[in-house]
Amino acid sequence: MKRTIIIAAIIALTGAVSANAQEDNQLFNHFAAGATLGVDGLGIQVAAPVMPYLQVRAGYAINASVTGTGSFGSHKMDNGHTANLDNMPIEAQSYKGGLGELFVDFFPGSIGSFKNSGFRVTAGMFAGNGNFLSLKADMRESMAPEDYATTMTTGDVKFSTDPEGYGYGDAFSWKVLPYVGIGTGRAVKLEDKRFSFTFDAGIAFTGGLKIRTYDFSSGSKVPYAVTSAATVDEEGVQQDRGLIDALSGFPLLPVIKFGFFYRLF
Repeated sequence: MKRTIIIAAIIALTGAVSANAQEDNQLFNHFAAGATLGVDGLGIQVAAPVMPYLQVRAGYAINASVTGTGSFGSHKMDNGHTANLDNMPIEAQSYKGGLGELFVDFFPGSIGSFKNSGFRVTAGMFAGNGNFLSLKADMRESMAPEDYATTMTTGDVKFSTDPEGYGYGDAFSWKVLPYVGIGTGRAVKLEDKRFSFTFDAGIAFTGGLKIRTYDFSSGSKVPYAVTSAATVDEEGVQQDRGLIDALSGFPLLPVIKFGFFYRLF
């Protein structure tokens, strides 16, 4: 639904530009399209001015999956066996399905030294399915085939592989992430030059990440919400909040983004 709203905004923006293309100094009198690269992945954007000091951008970005290795120590399984979860191949992807984007850029051109500069203040949002990060771990070398789909429990973290020996985890955020930031460069160059470069730096508000693992021991994929992964000593005294606690309590995502645009008219 959120992605449909963003696509509709892009179509509306394009249509408004076409209707006003011949009327200079009017709303949406110019139009640019470009490519972007940032923490949200590789994307496309369209942009148009609303007035000399205000521009609107709308777009879509998607991240490719990356692979690496991860180590999570040894864990006892419900059948009494031990799984050594070190040096496991892991595939990770952020926001499967991509993110829609909508931004409003304000250029404080009438403020002292900022006059005629590309400095701007930006507000907007990202919109997606809320799946901030998806992990798939290959645990086939960490246990015998007969131990696949056998539950492992560490603190309140409960999980197992699927029947083929793969484990899964997800981190969820809000589906709509408000954004504020600053940047340089105009996506729509108002001078004779048609090409432009942009840079954005800001913060997206995630609402704090909700971590989920999965247990396949019952024959189906059962999700478990992970509320803590703190380490404790032998007397049960907490020693460390753990990575999951830190992620859940940090509701901000730093955003860095570069753009390359071409003004069509």
